[in-house]
Amino acid sequence: MILNNPTATRIFHFVKQIFLYVFPLIFITLIGIKLRKIGWYALVHALPTNPVFYALQIPAFFLLPTTEKMIFRLLLGAKNAVPLVVLFRKRVLNTNVLEYSGETYLYNWMTKNRAVTRSQLFHAVKDSALLSGVAGFVVFLAVALYLLLSSPAVSGIIAQNMKLATILVILLPVIPALFFLNSGRKEGSFSKQQLAGVFFIHLFRSAGALTLDMLIVFYASSLYSFYLSFEIVALRLFITRIPFLPSKDLVFIWLGISAAKVLNVPQAGLATVLMIMTSLQQILDYLLIGLPWLVEHVRQTHLGKRKTKGSGTT
Repeated sequence: MILNNPTATRIFHFVKQIFLYVFPLIFITLIGIKLRKIGWYALVHALPTNPVFYALQIPAFFLLPTTEKMIFRLLLGAKNAVPLVVLFRKRVLNTNVLEYSGETYLYNWMTKNRAVTRSQLFHAVKDSALLSGVAGFVVFLAVALYLLLSSPAVSGIIAQNMKLATILVILLPVIPALFFLNSGRKEGSFSKQQLAGVFFIHLFRSAGALTLDMLIVFYASSLYSFYLSFEIVALRLFITRIPFLPSKDLVFIWLGISAAKVLNVPQAGLATVLMIMTSLQQILDYLLIGLPWLVEHVRQTHLGKRKTKGSGTT
């Protein structure tokens, strides 16, 4: 095995440190330079005042874990339902540590706390992750094609010559889903109805997240139209589809601020909106999920050490 090689292990850890620390520091520095040019007074003055902007952060925060709870309940049954807090932790790991590390945590937690076979659990986590990617890609392509169609020159060509091709491009990511639905049943795998249900829940979640983000941007300022809000959210969607890109939220903020002049909007206003959109969700994750999780871990570790000392003295 490559990872059993000491040199390969050191290289892996070095690359991991770059992904976890160097990339975020680079983009934090770049964002800081842009914000300094804008001016802190201008940023504070541009803070959104519409309460709808902040109220919409709540459903955006709960959307992913809630839909994933529905998915695993559908696949594994009500008696093996996953607690919402575990799914929140899964998101925190995927967002702040390493992509798909949350799936590993979920798998380990379920094997210890639920009466499901490893085969069934493996298929549940794997199929949900794959179908999530398919559903997200469907939404991604639909957004990309809509942006193309919004250009009169491009839309004219597509409308005249590529009607069928356009539909086929949108449906292209569904092919893996059809493969899942038509594949033979194996040990621990699920029925076509279950997989179809998972796919449509993910599709609803992807479309819902896009809609919520668009409404959040729209209600941030009276200067933003629905189409402008859509363009900003589309940029975020395109960045999130780049696999294994570290610090996606920071990349989005940096590119979004840079695109303010192209979008013909005040740079200070857009900067505050993008920072609040990304940082508020992170703050909620840290305060409501990460901090209690850390306290729980420290408490369990302390109790474990006390038990070990107690058994050693008897």
